[in-house]
Amino acid sequence: MRTAIDAVCIQDGKLLLVKKKEVWILPGGKPYDSESDIDCMLREICIEELPGTRLEKFELYRTFRGVTPHTRDLLEARAYFADISGELKPSAEINGVEWAEDARKYNLSDITGKFVDSLIKDGYLR
Repeated sequence: MRTAIDAVCIQDGKLLLVKKKEVWILPGGKPYDSESDIDCMLREICIEELPGTRLEKFELYRTFRGVTPHTRDLLEARAYFADISGELKPSAEINGVEWAEDARKYNLSDITGKFVDSLIKDGYLR
């Protein structure tokens, strides 16, 4: 099973989402061999997806399993709360970036939907 490491960034009650193809997901990606979760997030988000941003204050939130939207592979995703700063200017691999007030209105991936439902249930989002 593949693994992904994602960031849960919440500001003013809004969740940061990035769009890959037609699906909205949490920012993050798959770690290289022997790469730590934090190093993976820093590379994926601050270099590859949203260059010029900075992440800090990491705290593990939860892990969920689900199906990837494009290849339909089984994936385990670990998400960390993190603070993000800097300009949210997407790279070529990202089709969009938004602070979502109601993330349920977006075309979310299976796993991102599980995280959003959990964040709402736990009181982090409305």
